[in-house]
Amino acid sequence: MRYHLTSVKRDSLWGISLVTASLLFCGAHAQSTSEDIYFDLPPGFEEGFEDDDESFFIQEWVPKGETVNDWSQMLTLTVQDMPNLDPVEFFNHMADGWEEACPEYGAMLLHEGLENNYPVAVWFLKCPNNPMTSKPEFTYVKGVSGNENFYTVQLAYALRSDEIDESTVNQSMTFLKQVTVCDNSRPQAHACN
Repeated sequence: MRYHLTSVKRDSLWGISLVTASLLFCGAHAQSTSEDIYFDLPPGFEEGFEDDDESFFIQEWVPKGETVNDWSQMLTLTVQDMPNLDPVEFFNHMADGWEEACPEYGAMLLHEGLENNYPVAVWFLKCPNNPMTSKPEFTYVKGVSGNENFYTVQLAYALRSDEIDESTVNQSMTFLKQVTVCDNSRPQAHACN
């Protein structure tokens, strides 16, 4: 299933999963939106949660038969009303939040650059025992700094880092690579294909 978040869907926004980082950057920017985010949902995933307010949107998917309270994998999309935010700065604040919540956390920036002329960063975070779920968590996150919003797509696993194998890494990187933000009102810079 191809997921497409349009400006119509993005009238109001809220969040849970990345709240720690989001609280550090709260701000309201009333503006029309023309950016879109596209990605293909992994096979077998279904929507588990969605919520929003005026500045933050979150949607979560889990494998069929699982819930957002008891999951083996979770995909999370956030759209935050924070245009032109440096994705590495966002990562640093997010990592600080993880360190507070999980003193034994680990984090690494895997990539930073431009995609479709938007600044992006990809990183991973791990927590041997997430206090919210009482499970280990290993998460890959892609942040895209749009002209209208800051987007994150997070693929999380309830696994310890030593349980992550090469196929999980490759699957995660392939998934995050196909996540794209575009804006057909600015086709020269950010065309939607």
